[in-house]
Amino acid sequence: MATQRIRVLELRHAEVETPGAYSTALDELADVETVRAWREPLPDKMTGFDAIIVMGGPMGVGDADAIPWIASEIVFLRDAVAVGIPVWGVCLGSQLLAAALGADVFRGDVPEIGVREVTLNSDGIADPVWGATPSAAFETVQWHFDTFALPAGATLLAGSALYPNQLFRYGNSYGVQFHLEAGGALIRRWLHGESRNEVEAAIGRAAVDRFADDAANAEALTAPLSAAVMRRWLASVATHRPAG
Repeated sequence: MATQRIRVLELRHAEVETPGAYSTALDELADVETVRAWREPLPDKMTGFDAIIVMGGPMGVGDADAIPWIASEIVFLRDAVAVGIPVWGVCLGSQLLAAALGADVFRGDVPEIGVREVTLNSDGIADPVWGATPSAAFETVQWHFDTFALPAGATLLAGSALYPNQLFRYGNSYGVQFHLEAGGALIRRWLHGESRNEVEAAIGRAAVDRFADDAANAEALTAPLSAAVMRRWLASVATHRPAG
């Protein structure tokens, strides 16, 4: 009997902020329905999917007054977790998940942008999804101005030199602050127009000029690691979803 494919809802917040290298595992194991939050409504019911992937975006939780769908999505994620639907939140997605779990999300002291090192702690090394990482410390793309407090009941798995809360687990849900899925090609797509101007103002033109090349160089590790952790998470989703 063929293995039943996992039904995944992708919540996208900008057209260019795709699942990137996570797609290797998603294409193998899942059927993905994408909802573009800026123009499409959230599903009415918590049925029809087994897991949710929440991608990044240029906005923040603090923009909820100006962007109405942010508050709606936080409530949606809170309801999903409450009924046992696992969530994988990336960058903005991790912040939305943290907010849904009752944690504060706020502007960080400094932007963290570029290819930076993230280090798993002992819980991260023991984690069933992230424990397969070849090394506890690895370089990955960062692109965020905001950060979050660790939600009550969550387990911190990794941090960086600038931001201690980089990766957490809550039940079978994960908040991933960094962009493991982003390689050089995706960063080049992101560095267009106002996005490039904003990043140049934050880290300088020379660092921005290196950014995509640094991301491309990191892909030898980040691309297979993205596929590996996503496969493990999807396998866990398949194991724990209700029969039927």
